[in-house]
Amino acid sequence: MNFLRKSRVFYKLFIPFFLLGIGLVVGFSIFIYNSTYNSVEESFLKDKKNYTRQILNNVEQKVRTIEYGYTAYSSTSNFEQIFMHPMTEKDFETYRDIKKEMSYIEMIGIEGSKYSLVSLEQEWGIVDGSLKRLTTNQIAEYKDTYISSDTNGLFWKPTESGIEMVMALPMYKREKFALGISNIPRRSINQIVGDKNNLVEIYNKKDQLLYSNKMKVSEVTTETFKQFKEVAKGINGPDVLTTEDGKKYVFMQSEYNQWLYVVEIDEKEIGSIIHNTRVGLCVVSALLILLVGIISYLSSESFSRPIKKIQEKLAVHGVNQKQNELLLLADSVDKIVGQNKSLTTSLSMQKPQLETLFVLSLFRKRISEIEITNRLEQLGHQYKKEKVYYTGLIQMDNMEDQKIGDKNLFLLAINNLVEEVVPKEERLIPIVLNDEMQATIFILDNNDEEAERRIIKYYEHIQAAVKKSLNMVISVGISPEYHSLIDSKKAVDLAKESLHYRVNVGTESIIFYNDIASMLNEASISKFPVELLNELLNAIRSGDEEDVMRLVDLLVEEIFRLNKNPISLGVTLIRVINELVQLGQLLGAESKIFENIKKLYQAAINAYYPEKIKEMLIHDLVKPVIISTHDKTERGFKSLSDKIAYIVQTEYDQEISLEIIAERLHYNPNYLSNVFKKEHGENFVDYLMNYRLQMAQTWLKETDLAVKDIAERLQYRNSQNFIRFFKKKLGITPGDYRKEYTQ
Repeated sequence: MNFLRKSRVFYKLFIPFFLLGIGLVVGFSIFIYNSTYNSVEESFLKDKKNYTRQILNNVEQKVRTIEYGYTAYSSTSNFEQIFMHPMTEKDFETYRDIKKEMSYIEMIGIEGSKYSLVSLEQEWGIVDGSLKRLTTNQIAEYKDTYISSDTNGLFWKPTESGIEMVMALPMYKREKFALGISNIPRRSINQIVGDKNNLVEIYNKKDQLLYSNKMKVSEVTTETFKQFKEVAKGINGPDVLTTEDGKKYVFMQSEYNQWLYVVEIDEKEIGSIIHNTRVGLCVVSALLILLVGIISYLSSESFSRPIKKIQEKLAVHGVNQKQNELLLLADSVDKIVGQNKSLTTSLSMQKPQLETLFVLSLFRKRISEIEITNRLEQLGHQYKKEKVYYTGLIQMDNMEDQKIGDKNLFLLAINNLVEEVVPKEERLIPIVLNDEMQATIFILDNNDEEAERRIIKYYEHIQAAVKKSLNMVISVGISPEYHSLIDSKKAVDLAKESLHYRVNVGTESIIFYNDIASMLNEASISKFPVELLNELLNAIRSGDEEDVMRLVDLLVEEIFRLNKNPISLGVTLIRVINELVQLGQLLGAESKIFENIKKLYQAAINAYYPEKIKEMLIHDLVKPVIISTHDKTERGFKSLSDKIAYIVQTEYDQEISLEIIAERLHYNPNYLSNVFKKEHGENFVDYLMNYRLQMAQTWLKETDLAVKDIAERLQYRNSQNFIRFFKKKLGITPGDYRKEYTQ
């Protein structure tokens, strides 16, 4: 009740104070909430993009594996012989061989899928593990659908239970006489996708919905799908699309098979993430409003009390009116002066933080030119002459294995050294840009011819001080000069490019962008030593660990030698890692080897030292793959060498070489030569010549063929060469050999 009895002056003071305080609290809370929401949304969208890319990579890897299985089998020498001939229950050996190949495809393919092989010429197929006779109508339908109407040879379509893949075989021949069919159930794709909450859809290049984890019919409207297709044409990675009805989707199109992957973003997820923040802000805002009310009440009471006293005095002692008014004015002036001093002190204490925020805004390009001029004046930077600017970045060279906290402490120490070395009038406040770099904007006269030389001296002094006091080696990247602080964002990017170039010039470097710009342009295309990589892959297949270590060393050194641009270097190293991962997966290496491959990709992107890359490649990828696949590799050798021996024994009277066999089996000739020699104890040419010699002995004993005819049948263009080889091996001519065995 006492509150209601307050004077009118009290309410005139209390209500504005209270409303102003509420406005400030609400505005501040809204600003914090919006900033937090935007930050959470940005991080959430980034995670969704990575998730979409992961789905694409996982599905595409499995799809390519299935295609590889069918392609590899259709390229074998006996594939045409099997599928161009009838198949009955009596052909058990052939049926078993086909089942063995299908088991291999099933093993490397998608778990739970069903695989079938169909002979279009002989109207039979291995379906669900059983030999079945197909009707003429079924064969005709297969041919019309998959052979006559399309030259693509590979078809993907949705089914009620999942996705069906049909592949016309052989893949690399014009005449198709067989089909490979894979039925991939929805539950298997669900396991790959792994997300049951958000909508995930996959479309093939014919705009058919192959998969949806929610329902069979697409939830994406036709108009939205057209937007996906239009936007995806010029984008290489995942992107976000907001539709007219407010829905958001992350989408990405595969470069391999042009499939479109769509993931719907549920705004409720962001709301649930930020729920605690929202509740906390409401509680804090309520407490602040209560505090504002208390402060407003006390302040109004304090201001109105003297006036109330004056009014009371006027009612009794009018003579004291003038004295009381002066006292009121004096008290008011004293309060204003005190508040002004407090505000000035507070601003002076906060000036470094304000200037730091200003520099960060420059680097992020979140400020206009007019704001830059005003802010410089507020911070006490007034320049009468025309100025030029440089941005310098410092990065530590020997802190790769340190924790983030350690790095921040060292960066703060380096930042303090920069403040001490570089005069205030020649720079803005130095800042720690991120957990890797320290940044400084230099401000120098436009006509100063010694500007760059003076910057170098500053940084040489800083390098020496850091080395002495922190036992740390640092490198420096410096942007070109620029004439407006609005270009600071571009300048810091160019300084980073300069800093990256230390991979070519070594540690403890000071690099101006202008000195390396021409070299960066010349080396923008990545150069890849394909032959060395192929040798390494073959050595891994053979399990020769000593040769593998040697080739890893040569390959990494050659990549660093060829690629001077940091971007092309990172791209090339990532390509090597991808090839090694793919080989390990094809060889059947344990999946846990590839679970922590992310740190290897990060090392490749930020590669500075070849020795570190070599060590990580060997210990984190190559050695584990060799150990995991050793037994499988040995069995693979025997299978390959047996195939080569079989080709020799069946085609010895034809034009044949290791290069021809390698092309047929899709292997490198040198790799096949090493495998064959390892298994048979002799090289391929000796084996071929010796087998032909055995056949010549048989024909000389059992037929009347002339020696010249035998030589021609064994691919000797000159019969004398055959006779000399025969005599060299057996110590007798072919004619004498025949006489000896026919007498």
